Amino acid sequence: MSQLPYLENAKTGKNNWWRYVLTTVGSIGLASIAAGLLLALIIVVYTVLYYPIISPDMINSLISVNSHLFLVLITGVTYALSFFLFYLFVHFLHRKNFRILINYGVGFRWRMFFKGGFIWLVIVSLLSFPDLFLNPSAYQVSLNPESFYLLLVLSALAFPVQTSFEEILFRGYLMQGISLISKGPVIPLLVTSAMFGLVHFFNGTNLDQSLSIVISTFLIGLMLGIITLVDNGLETAMGVHLVNNLFVALIFNSADSGLPGLPSLITAPASKPCTGIFFLILAVVLMLLVLYWNRKQELGAIFRI
Repeated sequence: MSQLPYLENAKTGKNNWWRYVLTTVGSIGLASIAAGLLLALIIVVYTVLYYPIISPDMINSLISVNSHLFLVLITGVTYALSFFLFYLFVHFLHRKNFRILINYGVGFRWRMFFKGGFIWLVIVSLLSFPDLFLNPSAYQVSLNPESFYLLLVLSALAFPVQTSFEEILFRGYLMQGISLISKGPVIPLLVTSAMFGLVHFFNGTNLDQSLSIVISTFLIGLMLGIITLVDNGLETAMGVHLVNNLFVALIFNSADSGLPGLPSLITAPASKPCTGIFFLILAVVLMLLVLYWNRKQELGAIFRI
């Protein structure tokens, strides 16, 4: 097993393999079922109460017109339920202190959180905006204040919950758990990055897009995992993940982002998979260089343990 303090946290509590399966499947599956039932209940109650004023056809029309905003809302509700159930599983089933999934025992390092988010925002902006000025006709620039402000509010509520849960689940809970049966951090890093990519497969609308999203999220997961291991904690990765999702949803969306159709400020055309992946690899390399230019030994150490 690795000697990284963050992964050493996995030794605490109860760690039978079935506890990891039950916690992962239970927190995600039960939350999805509960969110679906809640949504159905809301629609039924709303239809019954307001049927004389608003018919089911009008409700269906309203949902279809705002389907992407509606998806953000449902995402937030589902992840909030998952987060709550996950906390209960970790506390009562694993008998673990939840804080050990975030770092190696210090308080939450907000400076690292904001630093990671800011650096990633600068990098993705530098790689995204030049083509907008060089080829403006290919982009759709619009601002529908009512829809955008609603998206802003929903994103501010949903994405912090979503990204925090995903980081704690993949780069925290699962990476620590897999490290218990691994001689070093490389296997947990690769396995959790692959899992992170695969769970995003259905974000695409066709096979090519789904595969492109899987590869992209694998690369993002790999970067976030490396950051977590070098920093011995999740704070920087959480900041990067949150800014990435907010940037895509609010500022610079694209037809192949996994969140198409949102009333974002800028909508880019779908890029060729190889082009998008090339720019993502460039962004990942730049991010790691900027973060660890003076810590290259620590960065390389995680592959030698």
